[in-house]
Amino acid sequence: MRVIRVEVSGDGVRILYQGFEGEECFEEAGKLYALLRQYGVFVNVLQSQPTDEYYAASNKSKGVVRGV
Repeated sequence: MRVIRVEVSGDGVRILYQGFEGEECFEEAGKLYALLRQYGVFVNVLQSQPTDEYYAASNKSKGVVRGV
């Protein structure tokens, strides 16, 4: 299941993408940021950290198995 979780704290906002493989999370992020811009909310990305799911899709296409 694909989930986008938004955590808001005094330190800022953290957006977590779960269930997306490879570049899909970055594509969905772009859609989310575009939607927010329509409502006057502009996102300034300070850091982007790919998850294990990102690397799993990348390794599948290369025939690499992680954790072995």
